[in-house]
Amino acid sequence: MSKLITNITLTFLLSLAVAVSARAENTSTDWNSLTTEQQTVLKNLQDRWEDISDERKQRLVTGASRWIEMSPEQRTSAKERLEQWKQATPEEKAVMRQRMKEFHDLPLELKQALREKYQWFTDLPEEEKARLRDRWHKLSPERKQEIHDRIRSTSGEQQNITNQIQNRSR
Repeated sequence: MSKLITNITLTFLLSLAVAVSARAENTSTDWNSLTTEQQTVLKNLQDRWEDISDERKQRLVTGASRWIEMSPEQRTSAKERLEQWKQATPEEKAVMRQRMKEFHDLPLELKQALREKYQWFTDLPEEEKARLRDRWHKLSPERKQEIHDRIRSTSGEQQNITNQIQNRSR
């Protein structure tokens, strides 16, 4: 009998915890529960906020919070990327989605190495960037494909590529 009461009590407490948690998630996406900064970022959605799914509201709130934390340079860069996305054809968007998926699927170490390499490239003087871009454009389609294939290869090979990239930049 004591086990039955314990089980019923535990079940009740777990149910209560789930209910409270669900309630907390729903209230966190209520317009009035957003911070002033989040409301400012999302102001164009205020009139239709109640019609947006809770899942999308969460993504929007998360995005607004990230936006608030960005530096002015990061915001400018994000706006430029959004403009590029808006101007892209459906085929270009499909390629971008595929590249994002591939990047997402990479091992953490390789992602970090690629981010560092991107930052290294971003910090280069414009003349050096132009020289490297020109060098890339002059490569044969076969050589470019070979490089792409190596980058997209298995995890073990990806670490080798990371090492090669790091060695080339030195």
